[in-house]
Amino acid sequence: MNRNARTVGVLVLLAAVVTAGAPSIIKIRPGDTLSGLAQRHHTTVAALKQANQLSGDTIYAGALLRLPGNATPAPAAAAARTVARVHVVKPGDNLTRLAQRFGHSVSWLRAKNGLRGDTIVIGQRLVYGATAAPAPATSTRTYGAVGRSAAHHRAVLSQRAVPSKAAVRALIRAAADRYDVPTSLALALAYQESGFQQRVVSPVDAIGVMQVLPSTGRGLGRIHGRTFDLLTASDNVEAGVMLLRDLLRATGSTEKALAGYYQGLGSVGRVGLLPQTHQYIKNVKLLQRRFS
Repeated sequence: MNRNARTVGVLVLLAAVVTAGAPSIIKIRPGDTLSGLAQRHHTTVAALKQANQLSGDTIYAGALLRLPGNATPAPAAAAARTVARVHVVKPGDNLTRLAQRFGHSVSWLRAKNGLRGDTIVIGQRLVYGATAAPAPATSTRTYGAVGRSAAHHRAVLSQRAVPSKAAVRALIRAAADRYDVPTSLALALAYQESGFQQRVVSPVDAIGVMQVLPSTGRGLGRIHGRTFDLLTASDNVEAGVMLLRDLLRATGSTEKALAGYYQGLGSVGRVGLLPQTHQYIKNVKLLQRRFS
């Protein structure tokens, strides 16, 4: 593949990639209703209301609407019993990012967990919702496949030896040097994503140190003529740093590259930077000073 063709291919990939941090955002069109959108996107009206903090059914054309990432059609007779859903705070977590991930506002998470400010600590348990009995067989097939894949990858990684955080940092420094990426930026991004931990797998199947989605790894592999085993720390780091390098080249800006890594350039182009993306960029740049 010649250089020009590869450049075009990289830009197409970067525009199309859906990153682990990117929520699904749509623009409401004239005539749209919550029930129609719920049916179209295989979710429920209740889930849409919860994800967007809506008190009623009224929506307005031109406004942006968040699609819940883990919604499934509600069973006709759901079990009444619910169980609290709890997240244990990991390195790199912050309230803004967790609120985005779980479809709540920061203020909702604060109130739910009795927090006075935005400070959370590693190991802290945060309640972020409740779940009913197991979903029926009519659950959304796409999410079910992603959830099964994520569970499989967690199981595989739980049985594998993984490098120490010091060894992971060495892998990141070496990859940053190979791809001419600022070492402090690559380290900061990796810490924000996973805390230098290879066993981390997100609910949407973002894997390892750099939290790379399998689809992103395959796309990078096609463009650059190689394959990545994202369950292996060295390949995971290689894919993440390569993606960061491509984003830096494509955008010419650290801020835009970080926005692309977190939100996806396609999403940025459609709806602009989301509030949580601004916070993500701020967090990584603060961490970059630490690793400088």
